[in-house]
Amino acid sequence: MDGPSSRAGWRIFPAGLASALALLLAVPLAADIIVLKSGRRIEAWNIEERGDRVYYETPNGSISLPSRVVKRIERSDAMPRWGESASAPALELPPADLPALGDEDVLRVVAGGRVDADLLAQLEQEADGSSSQALRSRAAAAHVLVARQQFERNQLEAAAGSLSRALRFTPGHPAILLNVAAVEFRRQRYGAALENLRPALKSDYAFDAYRLQGYIYYQREEMDRALAAWKQALAIRRDLELEGLVAQAEREARAVERYQERGSGRFLLRYQGDELESRRLAATILGALDAMYDSLAGTLNVDVREPIVVILYPQQTFYDLTGMPPEVHGLFDGKIRVPLLGLKSLTPRLEQVLRHELVHALIFLKAGRRVPTWVQEGMAQYHAGQSLRVPRESFQPLFEPRDGSVLPRIEASFRGNMKQVLAAYAGALLVVDTLHRRYGRGDMERFLEALARGQSGEQALNAAFRLDYVDLERDVYDTIR
Repeated sequence: MDGPSSRAGWRIFPAGLASALALLLAVPLAADIIVLKSGRRIEAWNIEERGDRVYYETPNGSISLPSRVVKRIERSDAMPRWGESASAPALELPPADLPALGDEDVLRVVAGGRVDADLLAQLEQEADGSSSQALRSRAAAAHVLVARQQFERNQLEAAAGSLSRALRFTPGHPAILLNVAAVEFRRQRYGAALENLRPALKSDYAFDAYRLQGYIYYQREEMDRALAAWKQALAIRRDLELEGLVAQAEREARAVERYQERGSGRFLLRYQGDELESRRLAATILGALDAMYDSLAGTLNVDVREPIVVILYPQQTFYDLTGMPPEVHGLFDGKIRVPLLGLKSLTPRLEQVLRHELVHALIFLKAGRRVPTWVQEGMAQYHAGQSLRVPRESFQPLFEPRDGSVLPRIEASFRGNMKQVLAAYAGALLVVDTLHRRYGRGDMERFLEALARGQSGEQALNAAFRLDYVDLERDVYDTIR
């Protein structure tokens, strides 16, 4: 998200930066709970009821829900557990109700975070050439469990291979094919995902299959098909969360109904207007995005298999659809969304916003939602060429304790008030800039890869740099004293 650190906020706030940084020294605010009528509980920050929607913040960004799906809001003094939830997979594998998943031997194949390769091989050997459905089901279930662990660690190619072996023992099983489709969706192999979904659409797993089909079409910007799939799912079973998503998607579809479209192999650009001036600006922006991709994809060691959707909105449309405050000039939520603010040409400011959001998109493709906000926003600012615009010495009081507390405070402050968010952006950029200066691109790439495998921020720091939070804060302090 392109927020206060990279826009006029720095020119508005430099005089108050010392007090803003001081706010990071405070104890992080408590998390509240949104309880949905479906029973789901959402840990959130800055919950606001505005009109017919409830807006809230999570480590994955700003989100809103229709008020009608909310049962109650529980205010709490408990500390947030976002460090844990931020490491969870962005998309869970759908359930696969194989009877053998309860078998004791099958459960021992994946225990304590490790795969017992010998036991897995034994189950396969017993099933190979056997006509016993029970033995074949055990081998398939074992591979499904292995695939789940691999999926949670972002080992998507390995997960696809495990599910393929599971299908060898139970060919055409709709639950396993649904799992294959979910993995292929995460791998950005949308055609393969849709193909594997087909048998599941006519099975007991149709609800999950249509819901996933809707996500695939939505990500491809095929809004009519996405809505049709989601409504098919709702015809099978009511789901308040999905109903809220359909309502939001319908508003989005109406807003872009008459938008034009241009594409390259890497991007699908949607914009308003068909006059020559609009087409020229769209072509210029598309060319700039391709050039940005050429420089960033190699740096981050990531490649796209499907075009990244970029939508350019009139200013008010952007804020109405996203619910973002006016301090935000860009957003990545699976698609890059940017308000043009009446611009008629590709200005340096717009180019910076696009580059910032493209960094978010590429990091998401590499590591899903496992990357802490301070890493996301620090790297987006760093690679977009944004600067602190304030003396580095201003951060001395913040980092002077060097006790490992600063990074968790920066992370929590992204969900605070505007001054706290401003300071959090600044702190994140300072930390990421220090890592780049001291350790370079190779270690930063290893850091992202460790996060992608599901390691926490501190575990990934240790894996890539041999640092913990205390060490990193000392490194930062050494650069500013």
